[in-house]
Amino acid sequence: MPRFHRVLGACLLAGALAPAAAAGLEPAPKLPAAPPALQQALDAVRGQAVIVNFWASWCGPCRNEMPALVELDEREPGVALVTVAVADRAADTRRFLADYLIENTVVVADPDQGIARAWNARMIPTTYVLDARHQARYRVVGEADWRDPAMHTRIRDLAKDSKGQNK
Repeated sequence: MPRFHRVLGACLLAGALAPAAAAGLEPAPKLPAAPPALQQALDAVRGQAVIVNFWASWCGPCRNEMPALVELDEREPGVALVTVAVADRAADTRRFLADYLIENTVVVADPDQGIARAWNARMIPTTYVLDARHQARYRVVGEADWRDPAMHTRIRDLAKDSKGQNK
């Protein structure tokens, strides 16, 4: 269970750092190729800007920000939301989605944390915003205010850029 404790500690730390992280998006580091399960989800939204959110049903900050992420996904036509359930049991993930009435959200299971490790999501929530070519442009480590108009503007700009890049 040591991995579980590391992820749980990171989740608790994310809650403590939430106000700083919510201030905005930071430039994202270069990421390696997506692991196969994540790549499959990204292939399904080719040509769109993508928000990739690493979360867990037992993580308080993750539960706080998920409804706003889903709202953003529904409001922005050129943006797709792909979520990665880290160190979560399938039944807990399903219950979380049902409890929060979340439908049509892509969830990639990552019970062994392989995807999270590959993309350096050591603390959850961690979110990457990808452009239409699925290159990481922004990152947020910790809970973010996804209803913030400044966040919407930056993400919307990536979606607008996608219209000209993939014709």
